[in-house]
Amino acid sequence: MKFVSLTTMILSAAVMAGVAIASENLTINPMNLPCDNPNKVGCSLGIKGFNNGNDFGYECGPTGEILAYASCDCKNCCVVLDNGGNFTCE
Repeated sequence: MKFVSLTTMILSAAVMAGVAIASENLTINPMNLPCDNPNKVGCSLGIKGFNNGNDFGYECGPTGEILAYASCDCKNCCVVLDNGGNFTCE
């Protein structure tokens, strides 16, 4: 019985270590994230782990998911123009 418990603990630790290592290889980006302005352009103040937390502009699709995005090189600088028709990083 002790052998089974020890084996289970070792396997569990190995699996958790594998998950931790694999998670370092994840690439975070805004593609397909939810947005609240369908068929318009919007700005985000950034996502932790993406673009050093800088702003980005995006195109929100008809189903409320980000279809395309462009990164800004600054924080708090993305501005929506033309009532959601375009954006700029100032």
